Amino acid sequence: MGRVGAGPAGPAWRGRLTDPAVPMLVLSGGAAAACWYAPLLTWTILGGLAGYSLSGSV
Repeated sequence: MGRVGAGPAGPAWRGRLTDPAVPMLVLSGGAAAACWYAPLLTWTILGGLAGYSLSGSV
């Protein structure tokens, strides 16, 4: 017996979630946010690397 409300290809929302445009929109939004916070992210990464090297882990 088949599922009620689902077509032969499955539910319509699954097609929208697996569309290649959705991940591209999410990644481009993340890239825009990363560009906005670039100075903060730069200092955060440099501080993490400095802490790692000063802790004797290297």
